[in-house]
Amino acid sequence: MAYKNLREWIGRLESEGELSRVKTEVDWDEEIGAITRKVYCKRGPALLFENIKDHKDTISTKLFTGGLQTISRLAMMLGMPKEAHIKDVTERVRQCFKNPMDVKQVKTGPVKENVITGADVDLYQFPVPKWHYLDGGRYINTFCGVVTKDPETGITNVGLYRGMILSKNKIGVLLVPGQGWGIHYLKYQELKKPMPVAIVYGYDDALVFSAAASLPRDLDEYRVTGALRGEPVELVKCETVDLEVPAEAEIVVEGYISPNPDDWEMEGPFGEYTGYYGESAKRPVIEVSCITHRNEPIFRGTLEGMDHNNPNEDSSILVVSLSAIAKNILESQGVPGVLEVSAVPITFVKIKKLFRGHAKQVAAALWGSSAAQYLFKFVIVVEEDTNIWNRRAVEGALSYRVNAAEDDIVFFPGTFGSVLDPSTRIKDRDEMRFGTGKWTRILIDATRNWDYEKVPEWGGQVYPPSATALSEEQEELVNRRWREYGID
Repeated sequence: MAYKNLREWIGRLESEGELSRVKTEVDWDEEIGAITRKVYCKRGPALLFENIKDHKDTISTKLFTGGLQTISRLAMMLGMPKEAHIKDVTERVRQCFKNPMDVKQVKTGPVKENVITGADVDLYQFPVPKWHYLDGGRYINTFCGVVTKDPETGITNVGLYRGMILSKNKIGVLLVPGQGWGIHYLKYQELKKPMPVAIVYGYDDALVFSAAASLPRDLDEYRVTGALRGEPVELVKCETVDLEVPAEAEIVVEGYISPNPDDWEMEGPFGEYTGYYGESAKRPVIEVSCITHRNEPIFRGTLEGMDHNNPNEDSSILVVSLSAIAKNILESQGVPGVLEVSAVPITFVKIKKLFRGHAKQVAAALWGSSAAQYLFKFVIVVEEDTNIWNRRAVEGALSYRVNAAEDDIVFFPGTFGSVLDPSTRIKDRDEMRFGTGKWTRILIDATRNWDYEKVPEWGGQVYPPSATALSEEQEELVNRRWREYGID
């Protein structure tokens, strides 16, 4: 079921009891972030803030957040029952990633109801919060689609990258050269031309789901969004840049990034997806050339930062999208016997072990993919008798099937990795110097070691039988006589 736009999605959430309208006046300066944190921790409703300090008479007066904060809402986005299991949701997403849908070009749409250019451009007309108390400013790019185009191939990328308001017409951004738009930017720098950018705020949430998914670089996120929606994305041309955006979007910001490092400005710090702040630095800047928006537009944002006590929208979005991507990577690379994958934050892969070194093939396939920019730092491979969704089951496999003396733990040093990982030295995550961060990746092979001797008394197996299992005879006997025992 496709939601034509953000307003239809909000309406559906409200009809299902999944939305709260906050009509009390709240402050954009940290209070919205604090409220959102409390609601996210309770896995509470999506929020529509309708009374925001300093934004009674601005172009946009409302802020929506939390639309994908639970698996049930993610299932709703896909047109599935709210009760759908995460495994089924992940499989649905995986198939959508494999079967993208062509876009539809249209001449105009609601996002063109208002066009602002020149001196009238003012980003402060939108209720952008200062989300965390140590943030360097108001972060406008938290839940959006950042659109760029490869100047050589013409392939469009829609990514999710953070951005902070620097002034009424400037957005400072974290631009990692190893990511989609970062590769585009390097090409524009070689051409000595500014890079066109368009930013989409408020559409079907499936767009940002796709933008955050670390898809293969030759796969257009608009086409993937269409598959998730079950209906093509309708696109219109931008006003001042050679890019296309959804006709039903609430707000679109257009602009350019200078190729000259002398034009960069300080951006950050910002409370990141890791649950820690990313540091400030001189970074590229989007100089805004145009804003188009619907009448009475609704701004869409989200509170970044998660840990085991503090879930957020990433908690549901990433566990589904990235697990689907990881399984597709393994399938496309011809890795056999892959049964299940859970990819965030540690990657667990369940396999039917078919040969010695099977786990190493799994890790090598994942580590060689473009998605590894932020993923697959730790890969743990288990066999089909281990439930990867059960912590104690995984701990059992780690405890009794892993022996570092037997090469069950493999280190892969000096690889590319996340520039936001605080376990990496600051100098090693200078994205504009190195193009990426620096990781040593680890594989833990928690499968049974086929090099061990086979033991006749264990039926010729290399591992002893489970001591917690009952014999078939005793299982049948106890089940048959259970009522006789008088045990409640």
